[in-house]
Amino acid sequence: MSFSARPAPGIRWSSKSAMASAYRAASTTAQETAAWRPPYLSADAAILPDKDITEARVADLGRNNPHARAAISRLLDMLVGAGLRLSAKPDAAALGLTPEQTRAVRRQIEAEWRLFAYDPLRRCDAQRKVMMPGLLRQLGRRYITSNECAAVLKWRPDGGTRYATCVRVVHPARISNPSGAADKATLRGGLEITAEGEVVAAHIRNRHPGDWIGAGDGSSWERVPARTDWGRPIFIHGFEPEEEDQARGVTPFAALMVQLRMLGKHADHELAAAAVNALFAAFVKSNLPQAEATALVNIASSTFADERLKFYEKNPPRIGGVRIPVLPIGDEIAMNNAPRQSAAFRDFQSAFLQSIASALGLSYEQLAMDWSRTNYSSARAALNEVWRAIRRLFSTFVDQVVAPIYLAFLEEAFDRGYVSVPAGAPAFWDMPGAWTQARWIGPGRGYVDPVKEAQAAGVRIDGVLSTLEAECAEQGGDWEEVIDQIAFENEVLAEKGVQRVTTSTATIIAAEAAQGADAAPQAEGVPA
Repeated sequence: MSFSARPAPGIRWSSKSAMASAYRAASTTAQETAAWRPPYLSADAAILPDKDITEARVADLGRNNPHARAAISRLLDMLVGAGLRLSAKPDAAALGLTPEQTRAVRRQIEAEWRLFAYDPLRRCDAQRKVMMPGLLRQLGRRYITSNECAAVLKWRPDGGTRYATCVRVVHPARISNPSGAADKATLRGGLEITAEGEVVAAHIRNRHPGDWIGAGDGSSWERVPARTDWGRPIFIHGFEPEEEDQARGVTPFAALMVQLRMLGKHADHELAAAAVNALFAAFVKSNLPQAEATALVNIASSTFADERLKFYEKNPPRIGGVRIPVLPIGDEIAMNNAPRQSAAFRDFQSAFLQSIASALGLSYEQLAMDWSRTNYSSARAALNEVWRAIRRLFSTFVDQVVAPIYLAFLEEAFDRGYVSVPAGAPAFWDMPGAWTQARWIGPGRGYVDPVKEAQAAGVRIDGVLSTLEAECAEQGGDWEEVIDQIAFENEVLAEKGVQRVTTSTATIIAAEAAQGADAAPQAEGVPA
């Protein structure tokens, strides 16, 4: 289909070169934009050619730049922290389950997840190194740093293993076109893509391209399907595209890399200058005229230096064990009193850290660990903004990384009969989306003022604006575990004859004590 436009009568069309741009942003003649002609590229055309060098520089920042390392650590603490807690939420309405059946299935699934994820033999990890929280931290750290992470779900039915499903974390640098082949429409950045844009397989190099240990066998690739014929995930690519038709991720540090590097170099130079300034406490200077001193050095530099050394060796006078410096004629000691002007360095650094923190979704206080200029209101406002960014990051990480692992685990749990399907409910693969519904509880938000915020939570619950489940999850807890623990503690307290003093009970006791004091008779001669 072709489109054409006809000018209205009386309107003269002119060429683009003969008229000014309608938008200043498109001007090619203005002084501010004449030399600004960035390439107009697709996402993959912008990312893939320079991905290796970009990722190498980010890795170097993570190893050597304290601000970059601090940012990664803070984000990881809020994204995964000590681990993610599963609160299974199978869709009872879709599955046709009664509330009793739903609770029974939930408890079975959560118990089996604990057996799988917290196996002390670490069999959920294909390398047998860490438990599930460690795997998620490793994947989360890479996701934060590179905006993508990868893993392969393997099947290892070792003897005595309750679950054969295990996770093998893969460095994204290993995902590449075999033998360095050029990118094309159906093979981009190591991913096989259909005409519709669906990833059907990944080509994974058997070693990291920069792994010099055993480098001789690092030139082979394995084709890993994205999933099995029936839908079980095999290749996990934790990545949310920012642009249309984007195949691989780009690090969020790309826009900050130059600033972080220059800020680090500036700090290094300030420290080096201060160290040099401190090392030279004093120096010896001569009052000889420059021409005369130059002539002495040029004519007989070795003789002149030797004579100076001999003079110092022959004249070491002391008083009470303390040496008195005796200098050659014409020399004097001058103290280094030049101050190092570094008072403005803190403000200079803070200005850059604020922009870096903002781009990463952190607050300046978190990145710099500087709370000296923060009050409750500003801390709470900053935390609200940061928390919104973290919830978005958390959602994408769960959708892209945690959900496929959970799906593979749950399929095996149903297949082995560890989780029983209630009578009349559909099988797992008939409605996998209904069975895998879950709420993942991440690290707690924390308190700025525990008393005020706990009171506010109580008001929200009492006013039916929130639930106990939501408030517990906000602080990284599971409300059912909290209720069960409270019930158990109350039983023990009752058995021991101990009464829990709640806030309301303490208020009543204090009021009764005050009334009793007012009603008590005053002793004679003692003023009320």
